[in-house]
Amino acid sequence: MNQMEGRESLAGSSWSIHRWGRVARFAPGYLRSVVRRERQLVLLALGGLAPGVAVLTAWLNLAHHLREVGVSTSSHAGWLLPEVVLVRLGLGGVLVGAGVVTLLIGGLGLANAYLASVERRTSQLALLQSSGLNRREVSVLLVLEATGAGLLGSGAGLFGGLILSPLSWTAAGQYFGFDSPYRPDLLAIVTAQVAGFMAALLFMGTTAIASIRIEPGLVLRGQSGPLLLRSWRRRETIVYGTLYALALVLVAGLPVLPANALILLSGLTGILGLLLNSSGWLLTWLYDRLPAPVFAVRWRLALQGLARYPRHTAGLTLAMIAGAYAVGLAALATSDGIAFLSFPAWVAGGILVAGGVLVLTAASLAALERRQELGLFVALGGRPSRVRKLMLLEYSIVAVCGGSLGASLALVNWAWAGGGNWVTALLIAFVDLVATVIAAWAGALPVLWRLGRRPPNR
Repeated sequence: MNQMEGRESLAGSSWSIHRWGRVARFAPGYLRSVVRRERQLVLLALGGLAPGVAVLTAWLNLAHHLREVGVSTSSHAGWLLPEVVLVRLGLGGVLVGAGVVTLLIGGLGLANAYLASVERRTSQLALLQSSGLNRREVSVLLVLEATGAGLLGSGAGLFGGLILSPLSWTAAGQYFGFDSPYRPDLLAIVTAQVAGFMAALLFMGTTAIASIRIEPGLVLRGQSGPLLLRSWRRRETIVYGTLYALALVLVAGLPVLPANALILLSGLTGILGLLLNSSGWLLTWLYDRLPAPVFAVRWRLALQGLARYPRHTAGLTLAMIAGAYAVGLAALATSDGIAFLSFPAWVAGGILVAGGVLVLTAASLAALERRQELGLFVALGGRPSRVRKLMLLEYSIVAVCGGSLGASLALVNWAWAGGGNWVTALLIAFVDLVATVIAAWAGALPVLWRLGRRPPNR
């Protein structure tokens, strides 16, 4: 009996080794084809992940140094936090939080955009399963995609962080009162790399779980199509996005922060992640319910376009909210007379860059994903200029709604920290909204311009 069980165990292990060996042989060719066909994933990794890793690298390096020299707290203004929260967090908590929030903004946009990419490739994944790969093996291939994106984004972020850290070191020394020369901290670099790589696996690797639900027979017969991932939308992305934010805080904060500061920072980050994610899906739900008069043809087409691609719309809306929130924080942080080179302006500027890059990246990817539909409009007789106007109207709707909410969140944050001149703050919020619309247009124009120059049959 024992010998029979041993033979069965040996046979099972050899079958498993054969399966994993097949995945190992198949993966290089598959990943090369993904790089050629899905070049937007490279843009996604660089635009969504690299800025957050760069900022986290720089601020963790500074947090480690402040702990070494004994700077524990500060009463300086400009952090857009109430004094009681600032004292409890400490400067290390503020720096870790600023880095994690910057990474979180990119990670949330990364999740929705990548899920949309996998949703578009549902038939390809179903074909792989029908060709002999099981669901676990297909999920492994998607995890390998996320691994490649994580390595690329983290590597680019490391390079950016090693540039940002010495550039901001002088301002940090003046602000915190130390005159030590800059030196890179190995623990900070490793921690930021681990957090960035983990963000890619968490926010992009979620698609591996979603792909398990695909029924290849139904997909290839055209009975379900991309709607199979519909259940993986609001609840899952909101809950998992918040949990992933908490995980990033723990990874980045454990080497630096005491337990009480880490708990407080985890709570604040979780609230922010929940607000951003739920707001993106709430506005996506709202677009489909906006009034659409019969005579406003272009307006109705724009709303229909937003409703047909809810995951793209949610990702783009989230990018608009996060971008407007980041721009508003950066502007409001300097609205009370803080010098441009003052260190809080560097912190807010890092969030600004991450939010702005995310808006441009998400807008470009959303337009790129719809190039076949837009080409069909042109083939049916629509002039390219009309197609461009339709897309710009869609982006204007998303930018105005998402930008208004993001700017409002920045104002609430500013008022929570003590406020100041409301006239100036409201003017900043308006400029913030205009900047969000311009950034959305800027992200879509290159793709729309290229579409207008290519024949519809391409």
